[in-house]
Amino acid sequence: MGDDTEHSEWRRRGLEAGRAYAADLATRMQDLGADDPAVQDLIASTGLRLQGEAQEFRDIGTSEDAIEEYTRAVVETVMLGMHALRRGSDTPSE
Repeated sequence: MGDDTEHSEWRRRGLEAGRAYAADLATRMQDLGADDPAVQDLIASTGLRLQGEAQEFRDIGTSEDAIEEYTRAVVETVMLGMHALRRGSDTPSE
């Protein structure tokens, strides 16, 4: 039961972080466009930040399963946000 609780907590944390990362990316993409070098740099730095967070979690003794769940939730949330933004930009203007 404790593992399920830990799993859920790390997923919740990942979803929260993912929403923040997705919001940053969405703002930048709306202002500049997905192909702009500044957006590409932000995507790369988001990946590096996520790697850094994972290492910090390891350093404090967080289980790999929890880190994987956190990371998975972040990536899922960011990808869904980017997909929604792209679908929104594909909609023809009236």
